[in-house]
Amino acid sequence: MAMSQSDRSRSHASGLARWVGAALGLGAVALLMTFGGLAVLAATTVNLGTAASFAVLAGTGVTNTGSSTISGDLGTYPTATVTGFPPGIVESPYTTFAADSVALGAQTDLTTAYNQAAGESPTSTSEPADLTGLTLDPGVYQTTSDGALSLSGTLTLDAEGDASAVFIFQTGSSLTTGTSSVVSLIDDASACNVFWQVGSTAVLDGPTFAGTVMASTSITLGSGVTVDGRVLAGTGDVTLISDTVNASACIDTATLPTPIPTAAVTSAPSTGAGGASPLVGTGVLVSLGGLALLGLGVAVGIFRRRRFPSV
Repeated sequence: MAMSQSDRSRSHASGLARWVGAALGLGAVALLMTFGGLAVLAATTVNLGTAASFAVLAGTGVTNTGSSTISGDLGTYPTATVTGFPPGIVESPYTTFAADSVALGAQTDLTTAYNQAAGESPTSTSEPADLTGLTLDPGVYQTTSDGALSLSGTLTLDAEGDASAVFIFQTGSSLTTGTSSVVSLIDDASACNVFWQVGSTAVLDGPTFAGTVMASTSITLGSGVTVDGRVLAGTGDVTLISDTVNASACIDTATLPTPIPTAAVTSAPSTGAGGASPLVGTGVLVSLGGLALLGLGVAVGIFRRRRFPSV
């Protein structure tokens, strides 16, 4: 039976509507991945590069008093000053790197990591300045005004059974923890996946702390503090008093650097806030590219339908 012109028109319109609907649906998914997915991208781990093997890293030297124990490399650049070792010890197989090319490379990678962490989009901007008493899920956190962070009691980080869950804390100012402060990790949370991006100085005075502290300037530990993670300072110093800094659980010993003679490099990297996460930028570009291709596909489909109607 021959199909009438009106039947063909209805069939054409119905097929085109289904095609456009599918394209718009895919476009909506791409939009959600681009804009709604930023929170997921923001909770990705911070890439420390060669700084990952360091438990302690400074810009203007490391000073220790008492029997501090460092499980991870210790380094400083550009200032070579390392005092108080011994009685402090850097446990084997880790090494001290003072103003050499290894420490320079670690400082360069720390700058990149710091900027990545600072550029992540917060999943929460309403946390109080004092994090005491909070139980937080994986994500990126800062105060409403990106002000100073403090901890006077217990902060609980709940990975919800995901051992790869990431927590990032941002402050454009300082981080201060009191003598009763504790960072508690539950339900598979790992100190290796906790990062503190600090815009100026960090002062840790509590009995236990967890995560990698990346401070733009200096880091000071009170007496007898245990840090499960790293203390990495950009342009300033690191001060220790009979403390324990244990990054061993987060370090692949098969890739540890070896001492290298001081290179003829005189410029030191700068560490500061700012910059956008490469992961976020890549995700946006990919998704926008997908949307452009979908739009082109819709236009081609309409053109073909009009030029070559079905019979």
